Amino acid sequence: MNRTIHFAGDGLGPRKVFVNGNQIDGVFFADIQRGVVRYHPRPFRAHKRRKGELYERTLKGRVEVFPCGEAQ
Repeated sequence: MNRTIHFAGDGLGPRKVFVNGNQIDGVFFADIQRGVVRYHPRPFRAHKRRKGELYERTLKGRVEVFPCGEAQ
């Protein structure tokens, strides 16, 4: 299993994700090696053109992932 890729439902439990030192909530995909995080910003909202999907954003930078309770 590739430990540089984290996603919802991978069986590793809840985690805290940081991009460039800032904690990001609502993350559903994080790739440490490539430095990419995809998340749903709060408040949740529907995508304007893709009906039935939530709006999502992508961040790039230095990504760190910690199990809950072990962050910084």
